[in-house]
Amino acid sequence: MYQNILHTTSAVVLILFFLSCQDNKEKPNKEPNNEISFSIPEGFVLEEIYHPSQNDQGSWVAMAQGDNNQMYACDQYGNIYQFNTPKKGETIESKDVQPLNLEIGEAHGLLWAFNSLYVAVNKNWDDNIPDNKEKGSGIYRITDSDQDGTLDKVTMLLKLQGSGEHGPHSLTLSPDGKYIYFIAGNHTLIPDTVKENSLIPTNWNEDNLFTPYLDARGHANNIKAPGGWIAKFDETGTSWQLISAGYRNPFDIAFNNDGELFTYDADMEWDIGMPWYRPTRICHVTSGSEYGWRTGSGKWPAYYPDNLPAVHNLEQGSPTAVLAASHLNFPSKYQNGLLVMDWSFGTVYFIDLKTNGSSYIADREEFLSGTPLPLTDMVAGNDGNLYFATGGRRLDSRLYRLSYNGSENIAETTSTKISNKALTLRKQLEQFHETVSPEGISLAWEHLNNKDRFIRYASRIVLEHQPVETWLDRYSKETDATKTIEASIALSHQGNKELQSLVLGQLQQLNIDTLPVEKQIDLLRAYALNFIRMGHPVKPESTAIIQKLNPMFPHKNNAISKELGQLLLYLNADGIIEKLVDQLEYHTEQKTITDGVEMLSEEATLRSEQYGPLIRDVISKMPPSEAIYYGILLSNADKGWTDELRKRYFSWYFDVLGSKGGMSFKAYMENVRQRALTHVPAKDRDYYSEISGSYSPTSAISDLPQPKGPGKNYSGDDMGNIVWGGLDSYNGTIADGKRAFASATCVLCHRMRGEGGAAGPDLTQAHTKFSTYDLMFAIYSPNDEISDQYANTLFHLKNDEKIAGRIKSDAGDSIVIMPNPFNESYTVTLAKNNIVKKEVSPISPMPPGLLNRLNEKEVLDLFAYIIAGGDENHEIYR
Repeated sequence: MYQNILHTTSAVVLILFFLSCQDNKEKPNKEPNNEISFSIPEGFVLEEIYHPSQNDQGSWVAMAQGDNNQMYACDQYGNIYQFNTPKKGETIESKDVQPLNLEIGEAHGLLWAFNSLYVAVNKNWDDNIPDNKEKGSGIYRITDSDQDGTLDKVTMLLKLQGSGEHGPHSLTLSPDGKYIYFIAGNHTLIPDTVKENSLIPTNWNEDNLFTPYLDARGHANNIKAPGGWIAKFDETGTSWQLISAGYRNPFDIAFNNDGELFTYDADMEWDIGMPWYRPTRICHVTSGSEYGWRTGSGKWPAYYPDNLPAVHNLEQGSPTAVLAASHLNFPSKYQNGLLVMDWSFGTVYFIDLKTNGSSYIADREEFLSGTPLPLTDMVAGNDGNLYFATGGRRLDSRLYRLSYNGSENIAETTSTKISNKALTLRKQLEQFHETVSPEGISLAWEHLNNKDRFIRYASRIVLEHQPVETWLDRYSKETDATKTIEASIALSHQGNKELQSLVLGQLQQLNIDTLPVEKQIDLLRAYALNFIRMGHPVKPESTAIIQKLNPMFPHKNNAISKELGQLLLYLNADGIIEKLVDQLEYHTEQKTITDGVEMLSEEATLRSEQYGPLIRDVISKMPPSEAIYYGILLSNADKGWTDELRKRYFSWYFDVLGSKGGMSFKAYMENVRQRALTHVPAKDRDYYSEISGSYSPTSAISDLPQPKGPGKNYSGDDMGNIVWGGLDSYNGTIADGKRAFASATCVLCHRMRGEGGAAGPDLTQAHTKFSTYDLMFAIYSPNDEISDQYANTLFHLKNDEKIAGRIKSDAGDSIVIMPNPFNESYTVTLAKNNIVKKEVSPISPMPPGLLNRLNEKEVLDLFAYIIAGGDENHEIYR
């Protein structure tokens, strides 16, 4: 049973003018009121205890519990603050929230441990300032050097390269209190001092059989393996160890009551509808674990044996905080689970962990939610209550306390580690991830075929840390199928071409038809890794493998079918093109969605009037992602085509482009089409280009309606008067909104309910993430706050010229950029030796003054349309 609470705060209507020699800008009126509708569990009490934004203390994204009832919090772009938590029923006074008198801030992570405040700063380093004069991205320790009760000394423990929303993130203390664990997003490079003592073999690679497609809109195109990572360090920061990698952008980590570590990884929502899309997920962070994030289309499916599966897949969202509920005075049902936060949908989920061999499975339920509620961080107070903050990206920030006063029994918060044989065995194996030992080889070899996937994985990692010559003889004599496959993967990772024939000989001895489905997939991945790391096999070996695999394709299991398809294409098997085209057409007709993609069920969508209709609309128009896999695979084929097969293949593009996927979907498909055309004889390319069509945002310009006008150069005062003066009595229609969205050219770069361009963020749910004031100001003055996810890179060239754009590719001696957000196909190639400097562009890809062509009614129509999320049933149209 949940309680619904309507929380209302009022603010003064302000017209903001910032006039100075450095900033001569007008900002629209501040929002006159902000209502948050909460849903909290029965028996809990929610209190708003402080409002940082109202007191000009920024937007809080990180928190830490200090000694007694002292707490610390950090503004995403400003100071670290300290304060004491108030008694129940009381609030915090602004005078009692004081910034640390130190030149450090902009932290995504705070932790109080070892009588010190540890800080994960997320901030670009300035190359023109000496490191000892600034506090850029890195891990810092703040101490009270003279023991007078005031933190006064800052020591940098580790410098980091990487910043922004995928930069350095959070910290947590190990259950034994001896180590601190740190997590970073995939835009943060792993320092050499961390890699030197790694539980993961550091010979990581992209490990894709065919060259993957980079994000069509330029996101993370220059980010390579291993992606986001987790490390631990000691009190002084002198000993570092890499624990786990292969994540996209998890923000936080936490140990459950069993002493096991977990994180909540992010999805890439732009990829929805593509075969490599993965939803948000709860991952069990074990020693040497790899979770398979790779840039663009290169992400590994969860079934690959060289990475681990999620404990639980969620759906779409923006993960932030993770907290072990065992530290809270909550009912016993919560004691071995996690609370995790989603910033986008304003939801705290309870993840109920249940042991499953040496790992876990989980159930999930909504614990707390609110609209709008951009959740950033949470901590367990020393009083056993939950404290959490909202904010981020300079949004309205508030601090809350949630306490339980119901009748259920409160569980003890002391740790009661659950012990089982599987968990004990995995821990024994993991000890040999950092030592060379014959004992470790024997133990690992014994358990390479364990039915527990996490134990098999841990066993293989043991082998990869041992010298190959110490276990090569065992391998050459092995007859067990599972052990052979796992050890073959370990050998292939070494990349020694001289061992290729030995490995392929061992794999060829296995009868794939007698293996269970999971082992068939593992065997096929072992073949692929061998080719990736050791090169194309010689002709006799290639022929033998084709003879073995060709009769199996297509397979009734979709995963096996896909792995067979790419292997047979790579080996140029006779007749493979026709088989792949058949699969392409079959899955298009069946509208097959790739296995493992998590979207909200219809039953779940019916529980939300706000989000349910949108999710159902997306699901109803999802692309046939299984067919797209074969379409992408065929774009790499240059042999075995006939005119008829090419006609069938290129005609297919019209079918798939009628679907509605993520923001990168259509631009991705255009890149696939372009690669496929390179394999067509030059004399025929115009024909196949014409029958396949092409996607370009610029093609829509001539069809856009022209503004009714007349417009004018609107000021911040004008904007505030239009929006606040017109929304309460607005009587326009959804058609008016659609027309304004198009005539203002918003539709060229932004999507609304699946329609529109791909250069900017999808605006369908913008009203759930941002207040009306924030939306208005982002449109009125887009350069003031630019998300690094959408920012251009500014290049300084030797001839004193500058050019900005999104990076499409970064390889070899050149960088290819996309300067025009309205035309992703237009690119400029820059020679690296001509680049003096590159930095984040201070100019938004979104041009200012877009509304100046509209009249006041059209401006109001546009804002109403965005606030409604393009939903004709929204209350604003009633």
